Amino acid sequence: MFKKRIYIVILFVVILLSSFYTVQKNDVEEYVAKAAFIYNFTKFVEWNNDANSESFVIGVVGESPIYSALTNIASTKKINNKKIEVVKCKTTDVENCHCQILFVPENIGTKEFKDFLSALSTKNVLVITEHKGYLDYGSAINFLIVDNHIKFEINLTSLNKCNLKASAQLLKLAQSVQN
Repeated sequence: MFKKRIYIVILFVVILLSSFYTVQKNDVEEYVAKAAFIYNFTKFVEWNNDANSESFVIGVVGESPIYSALTNIASTKKINNKKIEVVKCKTTDVENCHCQILFVPENIGTKEFKDFLSALSTKNVLVITEHKGYLDYGSAINFLIVDNHIKFEINLTSLNKCNLKASAQLLKLAQSVQN
């Protein structure tokens, strides 16, 4: 119970700090903040079938500044007592990118994104995007910029399709929750 409260405090601090952070597109600091969000999401999302894996894998599709930010976090943190592994996933072969989280940057087109989702439809993967409208296409969590601040929205239907459960605390912090 104490650990859960600590995680909640950490997430609130990240959210609070992000509200003071002014975003400039393609700014490295934007991706450091998004990487921190992703790391903290893992404390509030429940995966059903990762108990046997040795590491927690976060995939990044194509090229994105978030890759190095996530790699920095992976060098010092763990998720559920597992080392974090950050991998680059090829845009042409996402179905073979075995991960618990897949980050899809905004430079990935709608058709490619829809193809990724159909390839991942039977997997237990939390898909996180940063492209307006991708929540409607099936992303579970989507980053957005509201008044120059990083926020996120959640699609409960997408989470359920992937057999993932988000905590009530995470849902309360979302800018919006879609059913």
